Amino acid sequence: MGAAAAAAAALQNMRRSADMADDAGTTAYAMLDIDILTTFVTCGAASCVAALMTRLVRTDDPDLVSALRISSAGFAVLGLSLLQLIGGVPGPASAPMLVAMLGSALGMGVIGWGLSRLAGQRVPPATVVALLAAVTLAQAAAVLVSPWALGVVYSAGITFMCLLTTIGLRSFLRHPRHISEGILGWAMVGCVLAYALRLALTLAHEGPAAVHHVYGPPAVLRMLGILYSVMPIFMATVLLSTVNARLSGQLALRAMTDELTGTLNRRALRDQAPAVMAAVRARGGHLAVMMLDIDHFKHINDTHGHLVGDDVLRQLVPVMRTVLRQDALLTRFGGEEFAMLVPVANQTTGGRVAERLRLAVADADFIADGQRLAVTASLGLAMLTPGETLDAVLRRADEALYRAKRAGRNRVSTASG
Repeated sequence: MGAAAAAAAALQNMRRSADMADDAGTTAYAMLDIDILTTFVTCGAASCVAALMTRLVRTDDPDLVSALRISSAGFAVLGLSLLQLIGGVPGPASAPMLVAMLGSALGMGVIGWGLSRLAGQRVPPATVVALLAAVTLAQAAAVLVSPWALGVVYSAGITFMCLLTTIGLRSFLRHPRHISEGILGWAMVGCVLAYALRLALTLAHEGPAAVHHVYGPPAVLRMLGILYSVMPIFMATVLLSTVNARLSGQLALRAMTDELTGTLNRRALRDQAPAVMAAVRARGGHLAVMMLDIDHFKHINDTHGHLVGDDVLRQLVPVMRTVLRQDALLTRFGGEEFAMLVPVANQTTGGRVAERLRLAVADADFIADGQRLAVTASLGLAMLTPGETLDAVLRRADEALYRAKRAGRNRVSTASG
């Protein structure tokens, strides 16, 4: 009997432990339940942080400044309209909820305007104002019908605005220049799908309107709640990553570009020449290296001033580009001297290109300070030999250039192989 009683007691303890484990699991599961109104407030706070993040960026690029300023304003409207829900929501058509729905719709519309501007789409402000006014009027009319109608109109409006933003970001989806652009584009596609799902669930809902106007099974509500909580910070982070990539690209371009003429500079020549030389050698072709110098450029500066001299240099570049192939490397080597790497069939072809350059400069109309200037140029040509370095071939082309200048200028001199 004693053994039977002990066994019964042990079995009872095991059942009690199992019941306690079930209760603990139930409690843990309940803790995972997400309150939608809380996620709205969280979304509002995150949006305010996103507004600050995008406002702190400094750049002198007018397009980026405009995109950031517009996006920051959109995040601020979205954030403040949702953050005020922290005071409580008496009902689905109460003032706090109406402010939240209208503000979030307008905020998403403005954010979409800013993102589209980032993608290069210049949407007129009048168009944006008209769209936002239509959304406002539609929600105002829906309030007069029923809370359920308000939820339908809100979901439809914000889905439509997300769709318009996605269309504005189509270049990010088709040809992203940076991974963040692709992420931003696909994130908007995700927003369209999420709000379309919310619209479908609202249309299918039967019964009284929920205070937060979000319907669906618990799993869907949890998914939407998480989306609303992280979306602003996620979008702002990807937006800033895109802006940072743009700024980095601009800095790299400035470092490789001559500010006056817009051509590549000497640094870019040294960075890019090895790839050009390797490609020519891989094809079994030839590379003509040319040095061009404007004749009597000091006289132009002394007679007409350095601003006129700068004008001549700027006007010279498009003249040369009309002669050179697209795969030619044109750089300002220094002062009035330009270096060119031109893939050619042979030395004879290289000589013809150099002569065409000389004639193009001599025949061009250089207009500076309201008058036509007679401008000529001398050129030195050297053909890249097997195993020759860039410095060596540039030196030979430069020596040929100075032979041309000593021989009377306005001519082409070819270096010996």
